[in-house]
Amino acid sequence: MTATDTLVQLPAGRFAGIDFRVKLVLLLLASTLIFVWNNLIAQGLLLAFVVGLMLAAGTPLATLWRLVRITLPALVLIVVIQGLWSPFGVHPVFTLPAGWPLLGGAHVFTVEGLLFGLVVSCRILVPLLAFQLVFMTTDANDIVLGLTRLRVPYRVALLFSTTFRFVPLLLEEFQAIKDAQRLRGIDLDSFGMVRKLVAMGRMLVPLITGCLTKAQSMEIALQARAFTGSPDRTQLHPGRERLTLAERLMIGVGLLFWVGAIIARIAFGIGGSVL
Repeated sequence: MTATDTLVQLPAGRFAGIDFRVKLVLLLLASTLIFVWNNLIAQGLLLAFVVGLMLAAGTPLATLWRLVRITLPALVLIVVIQGLWSPFGVHPVFTLPAGWPLLGGAHVFTVEGLLFGLVVSCRILVPLLAFQLVFMTTDANDIVLGLTRLRVPYRVALLFSTTFRFVPLLLEEFQAIKDAQRLRGIDLDSFGMVRKLVAMGRMLVPLITGCLTKAQSMEIALQARAFTGSPDRTQLHPGRERLTLAERLMIGVGLLFWVGAIIARIAFGIGGSVL
């Protein structure tokens, strides 16, 4: 797997053409509703909605599975821990035989704990996939434009955009270090888990050094261009200043749904129970 395979690079399409401000509303929904709801059905529907958007935007199923597989060990561990020791646990999945010493009669896993572990897993997957969808379908220039049109200071918007530009660079640098190690007869993929962690820890030194070098080069380039961060600047591809009617409707419906979900949880407790 190459470094670029880790990130989803979606083809240009209808979702890619949506204004970044609309996508920020999607991130708001994905990042907050996961904490408003404890209900597994609601969390599952939200996850299905994000996955559906990714598929509609052209994400291959193999790439989507690769993103989930990265977090799969942590998700399984979370479900196991919640199943064993969740304070919400009442009904046991099974009970150890009473004749066993010390552990006899102990409840192992609870239904409520396992369900809440799935809820926590959804809370991890939903923002992870939503961030991938939004930032891999948006050009860095459009990110800066969208943030500045929301009255975010240009320096902050540029820093935000540059951070996401560095993610694929970091992955490519890491892959280059792995290839260099493989040429020296050191194949990390054939190592065991402990030995691989030790080897990857040693690889952090050249990785961080390379990143610092790139950051210094960027600083020199900005100084050479007399960068001041002034908001009074022109853009090579300014894009659309105003949102279309459809985009305004999407923002309005999204915010109304967000407010309604919060009010329903606080006033009526909707979404508070696991099932």
